[in-house]
Amino acid sequence: MGESPLPAVTACVEVSGRLFMRSHLRAVLIGSALATLIGCGTADETTYNTGSASSSAAVPGLGAALPATEVENAFEDGPLNQRQAFRLVEQSTYGFRMEDLNRAAEGANAWIDYQMQQPVTWLLPTFRSIDSGLWNEHVNAWWRNSIEADDQLRQRVAFALSEIFVVSGTNGLGGHREGLANFYDIFLKNAFGNYRTLLEEVTLNPIMGEYLSMKGNHKPVPEENIRPDENYAREVLQLFSIGLVQLAPDGTPILDEDGIGVPTYTQETIEAFAHVFTGWHFANADHFRWPKKEDYMSPMEPWEAFHDKGSKALLNGFVVPAGQDARTDLDMALNNIFNHPNVGPFISEQLIQRLVTSNPTRQYVQDVAAVFNSNRNGERGNLGSVIKAILMHQEAREGHERSPDTFGKLKEPLLRMTQLWRAFQPTRIQKEFNYSWAANELGQAPFQSPSVFNFFRPDYSHPGPIADADLVSPEFEIHNESSIIAITNRLLHSSIWGHNYKADLHSQNIAIDITDEMQLEPDHNALIDHLDLLLLGRRMSDELRAEVQQLMSERNGEGNASLRVAEAIFLIMSSAEAAVQK
Repeated sequence: MGESPLPAVTACVEVSGRLFMRSHLRAVLIGSALATLIGCGTADETTYNTGSASSSAAVPGLGAALPATEVENAFEDGPLNQRQAFRLVEQSTYGFRMEDLNRAAEGANAWIDYQMQQPVTWLLPTFRSIDSGLWNEHVNAWWRNSIEADDQLRQRVAFALSEIFVVSGTNGLGGHREGLANFYDIFLKNAFGNYRTLLEEVTLNPIMGEYLSMKGNHKPVPEENIRPDENYAREVLQLFSIGLVQLAPDGTPILDEDGIGVPTYTQETIEAFAHVFTGWHFANADHFRWPKKEDYMSPMEPWEAFHDKGSKALLNGFVVPAGQDARTDLDMALNNIFNHPNVGPFISEQLIQRLVTSNPTRQYVQDVAAVFNSNRNGERGNLGSVIKAILMHQEAREGHERSPDTFGKLKEPLLRMTQLWRAFQPTRIQKEFNYSWAANELGQAPFQSPSVFNFFRPDYSHPGPIADADLVSPEFEIHNESSIIAITNRLLHSSIWGHNYKADLHSQNIAIDITDEMQLEPDHNALIDHLDLLLLGRRMSDELRAEVQQLMSERNGEGNASLRVAEAIFLIMSSAEAAVQK
């Protein structure tokens, strides 16, 4: 039972695999699949002026002491079997590759250390190296790095952080392609750094400044009916740091005598932070209100004449004294946020959700939050220590056995695609590769969240068996009838229609390489064993294996061998078993 998909999560995923797959291969009308679905309910280290590192010494995790395994209830490290190694790689990368197996099998701690020491694959230089003028080439650069980069753990953590500290190119920022890539590199730089540093770099980045209106935020001028914009002040508290209600160390809400969550802040608190966040604008701007010089690459700089120098009452009774400059006020305010007791459990739980499981136990959250609060060196907010604590915890390594009905998560659509492309790694990705319009197919694309609330909320619970079990299922917020069909079609396009034995591929597509699989094709059982390890980590059910065997047998006299291999890959990748990380 410990190796079966968690029932509540797979209840609404099954049709995204075998049923819909069969509709493609056997020409069954899509409408029949819809009827079933409705039952589920509704490169290099180039220097640039962002603060991103130009040398390994400036990047946390490179050339420095690696974090120790210091979490309570840590997994007893040692050699891993194939299933265990696959699970570790699945949680810490964009997809399993066969060459990962031996290194991950040496042990979880060694694998994490190896990944943390990989040179950083920055997004901005990748974007600049391939930019052909497409309106969002930075999105294509993201795909390229996610598929090809060696620093997979850093890339995966950076993406998780970008889903907490959200900006989007859909709301007027899409034209600032270099600025968006530059903003993303903040997460790559600080993936194993300190949360306080990350918080400040995000706060002062002009992309965030424009997205949440801190750039050009003006001190109050009552006679002109000007008051500070509250947008960033609200979201930095609600989404980036502490949340709406006070939390216990294990992440559970603290309730008042009426059973209502105790708020972390008030409207007056938001207004006070809004006054802190006044007086910042583009570096080297020539005018505060209507600058002609727009620098989306450098951190914002203060204009003291537009900063409110009054006192500000912030969190937990802390008061910023009057008469200070903008930078001093900002430092005090960010320290005030950083030291709030909510930050540890609030950030730790979301990182656990993005990497490991949607419904971590309270003990898991508490153990990781304790490392956030103070690692072995007494440092608060060390994200390298937090990530290692997440992946080295007993629940990450053994949760599928301890809590089989609640452990795991639905994979984000982006991860389903990168898993396929990494498993059958292309010999190279054409410079003209274009998948910038992924949001149209997947309901999700880098830099294209519909709002600051990300594509899905961490507390979303899908109606039906998941909600009835009092579980959350964040990714299900974008998992519906349309997205299931679209994702399945994309998997079809990228496997059956997109492999290296197809001669008519356009250069904008990625061709998966099935050369190794073709060598195994004459022995169907050997091929299925190989695909079971590569795509599912030796977790293929007897039912799915029987379907793959039946399909290959039926196709044995039809077409060519490459089609049989590609169809077997598609059948597995479009199954519910591949859609769930567990």
